[in-house]
Amino acid sequence: SEFPNNIYSTYGMTETLSHIALRKLNSKETSGYYVPFPSVKLSVSKEGTLVIDAPLVCDNILYTNDIVELLPDGRFKILGRKDNVINSGGIKIQTEILEEKISSFLKSGFAITSVPDNKFGEAIVLLSEDEIDTETFNEYLPKQEIPKYILKVDKRPLTVSNKIDRAKCKTLALQLIKSAPN
Repeated sequence: SEFPNNIYSTYGMTETLSHIALRKLNSKETSGYYVPFPSVKLSVSKEGTLVIDAPLVCDNILYTNDIVELLPDGRFKILGRKDNVINSGGIKIQTEILEEKISSFLKSGFAITSVPDNKFGEAIVLLSEDEIDTETFNEYLPKQEIPKYILKVDKRPLTVSNKIDRAKCKTLALQLIKSAPN
């Protein structure tokens, strides 16, 4: 059912002390893109991260860790975090984007993380609360995005705010792989 009022998601940072963009969540104008306020100027760093110039709320230019798609009209979409990029064989895989793809066919709790790999630098790891047939991935994902390790866990690590705890996922994956029989 429709809500009687508009609902928005906001984008802001502690450093800006305020929000600098809005994205509508309901109605025909629903979008995955944030619209910055008129006084805000945005750009993208060499690393693909959002750079914010918001002189009304912050004296400094802010360099974020948010990887974005920035459109010519100034709207932007958050693709993930710089610290969540997996570099496997020179191919950069954004953890959040891969999780979004996997969520179309996995319904239980899961998380994507990585472990060091001698050949590729990093190997993709899927922590899953359900048993998964590895063949499932062949029809949904390109070869370079298929997890090298699929590990069954009782519960994926979450933060107190119910988000995936990336650091604990990495630690858990390493522990499970090291303790697995060869």
